[in-house]
Amino acid sequence: MAQDIGDGMSLYWGDMHTQFKPQWTRRHWPTFLEDSFRYARDYLDFYAIVYYPAIYHFTDSGLKLESVGAREHCAEQWRLVCDLVKKHHEPGRFVTFPGYEWNGDRTRWGDHNVFYPFDDPPLDLTMDLPDLYDHLREAGGVAIPHHTGYAPRDRGKDWDCWDEEVSPFAEILSGHGSSEGCNTPIGMHRNMSMGPRTAGGTIQDGLARGYRVGIMASGDNNSGFPGKHGTGLMACYAEELTRESLWEAFGARRVYGVTGDRMRLDFRINDAFMGGVIEGAEAVQIEARVIGSQAIDRIELLRNNRVVATHCHNGTWEPPESGTVRVKLQIEHGWGPNPGDNWEVGRREWRMRLTGEGITVRGVEGCFSYGGQSIDATGDHAVEYTLSTAPRSTQSIIVELEGDVTSTVRLEGESVDEAHTLGELMEHGRLIVLRDEVRRMIREQFDYEFTPDDPEQGDATFHNAYKVKLHTAIPEAGYTASLSVRDDDLQPGWSWYYLRVSQLNEQYAWSSPIWIDG
Repeated sequence: MAQDIGDGMSLYWGDMHTQFKPQWTRRHWPTFLEDSFRYARDYLDFYAIVYYPAIYHFTDSGLKLESVGAREHCAEQWRLVCDLVKKHHEPGRFVTFPGYEWNGDRTRWGDHNVFYPFDDPPLDLTMDLPDLYDHLREAGGVAIPHHTGYAPRDRGKDWDCWDEEVSPFAEILSGHGSSEGCNTPIGMHRNMSMGPRTAGGTIQDGLARGYRVGIMASGDNNSGFPGKHGTGLMACYAEELTRESLWEAFGARRVYGVTGDRMRLDFRINDAFMGGVIEGAEAVQIEARVIGSQAIDRIELLRNNRVVATHCHNGTWEPPESGTVRVKLQIEHGWGPNPGDNWEVGRREWRMRLTGEGITVRGVEGCFSYGGQSIDATGDHAVEYTLSTAPRSTQSIIVELEGDVTSTVRLEGESVDEAHTLGELMEHGRLIVLRDEVRRMIREQFDYEFTPDDPEQGDATFHNAYKVKLHTAIPEAGYTASLSVRDDDLQPGWSWYYLRVSQLNEQYAWSSPIWIDG
């Protein structure tokens, strides 16, 4: 999955926060953990399942509480996690890190995820963050602030306690939402008991103090599926796929975060790459290049937390009418009957094959949210994949294709046989509705047959039918964009710049900053 960008670096993708909670039934632990590592190996380059050493318990009067600090069960569970981290670690192919969510007085200090670059580290659940920092400096671990945008001293980040060496970056997005700032995209509405987002602990608050804190994203999901699309994913520029190389990149803050789509960001100022520091500059030349997964909406350049330059990409390009073109095509599968309406339905399997006459496959990206998905084979002219969708849900892949606008793309499998030229797909998307299948399901499950002129069959078949959507194919001019800015207005003291990128499908990316000592 690595993408070479020159400078001796490649781009790697990982999730550093899929939770393992001990309150789950003991007999489910091995299966849950093994499945999580297996899914991660097929979907990511590096991975850390995060042990959550807390349990829910109740007072005699029935008040629900969540434990802090160590309990007798913690040692056994931490040993299980560490053993699996060692078992699945495969340098050059799939890198694992041992990690846990610090469970000291997190209400006071905020949640932090602790990681180590070596096997069998300690499970340090000391109560106060300053003490944890001291221990991690000695041991060689890091503590990454998590969902910082909640109220400080109420599970948000208290930036009065921060150490650049131990916390080189922080989490801008997770399953909780975005901690970027109070007036920034994507709120924190997913955990209503902990919300809302407020001032004081956001990433922008930390940057405004002059802290050199990088930016990443991770899922914080409990599903056991790493890299769950839409909850956060971490990108890292490193020389090779090893713990040592990734750890060096972590310390240098060569990291960034995305919501799910694997946008490629290349952000530089003068001779510095993202995460770097420039000393004594009087003027700077800023260069940003983005390769998106779908149509790019805009690139925003923020200086000192204010947008100072924007490239609005939407509407600046037209699909070519002739010649060779490179496109990205999203294929989405799912929908189907609602179990709440008396349907007996489970997972729906999709075994599909995409082929092209005169077309070359340049890449495939999964947009997955749970297990059961696989890209089975990728050739020069074909992609075979298997998806599994739960009722009323969807799963997608994004395929990068190159060919003439008159070249034909064919999708086959599961009652689907659809063919369109690249030119037609760039004009608009296509919806495939499996009406025959749902009529058969109605006959079998409800013993009911519609007459040809029955006006009630329209909603009953369309609303309950499984569907495939071929999204509008986006040409390279639509999913690539750049921004070039010269800034001669540097103020005395520290300044910092970072990128915020959005796509038209509401996916986002944030770069780590570059700092200027002006």
